[in-house]
Amino acid sequence: MGHINSIFFMAISKMTRETSNSSFNNDDDVDDLFDFGEPEIIPVEITPGKFLTLKEPTANDLIEISKISDNKNIGEVEATLQTICILHSPDEGKRKLSLKEAKKLRPRQLKKLGDAISELLGSNEEQTE
Repeated sequence: MGHINSIFFMAISKMTRETSNSSFNNDDDVDDLFDFGEPEIIPVEITPGKFLTLKEPTANDLIEISKISDNKNIGEVEATLQTICILHSPDEGKRKLSLKEAKKLRPRQLKKLGDAISELLGSNEEQTE
């Protein structure tokens, strides 16, 4: 039994030494290890020649969307409008869509945007598999 404990201790101390000498000591180095790529961006034509661009959500975006979904005082349409505002990715130099502006969208436009949101969130992947 003592032999097993000493082998276990040697393995742990070896792992500790290797880790302490590795590049994992610097948070910047750890960040460089992960490349999640660029977020997917989907342009949605809301009127002929006019596009509203939605981007794949970040973790923070998903947290905000989750809070909206959990709010029992918000209806489905209002939640969709708020989600569109969160995911809107305006061209450089332009501003994000406001909730007041989003409320002017028509049902057909909301349907197109809803489909794009489903694609970005991956909720339509189950249907295609």
